[in-house]
Amino acid sequence: MSDFDHNWHVAINRCSERMRDEGKDWPRFMYDAKEAFNESKRLVILFERERTDKLPKVHKQCSLSPAVPVPENYLTCCLGKKCRECEYLAALDTAAISPEERDTAKAWTCVGHILSEGGDISGEGFITTVDDRLYWENVYKSLAYDPEHDQPEEKEAARPIIAAGEVKP
Repeated sequence: MSDFDHNWHVAINRCSERMRDEGKDWPRFMYDAKEAFNESKRLVILFERERTDKLPKVHKQCSLSPAVPVPENYLTCCLGKKCRECEYLAALDTAAISPEERDTAKAWTCVGHILSEGGDISGEGFITTVDDRLYWENVYKSLAYDPEHDQPEEKEAARPIIAAGEVKP
């Protein structure tokens, strides 16, 4: 985290505390603005990688886990829509702008749409890839693990919890 990001967050927290002490509403929009700023840069990169076919072809949960092929990697927004199927993003494909400018326009269109619908309530990112979904599904399965009821077979223990083919769009 950069000093800029950290100091911005501290200022928002101080404002939030002051407003709470004064009996005013929590300034959620300030946190949303900071998140949107950070996410927008990441989204531009994701749109470029999808456009240039450079999204990851394998998923590796950690350095000790085996690589799992990701035969088809694509972008999905936190509102549940595949970006390739989004009518708002498709409209931008008709704009007389460069591919790089289109990536930026798509990123900011997603940011605006997602914020207008309440933001990224899961905290997984405004947009995820199939390999991101593999990561999060494995994290959630790990957090829900109950050793008294979930006894993996010995040969399954070395395999990733979720395989690429098991991801639902």
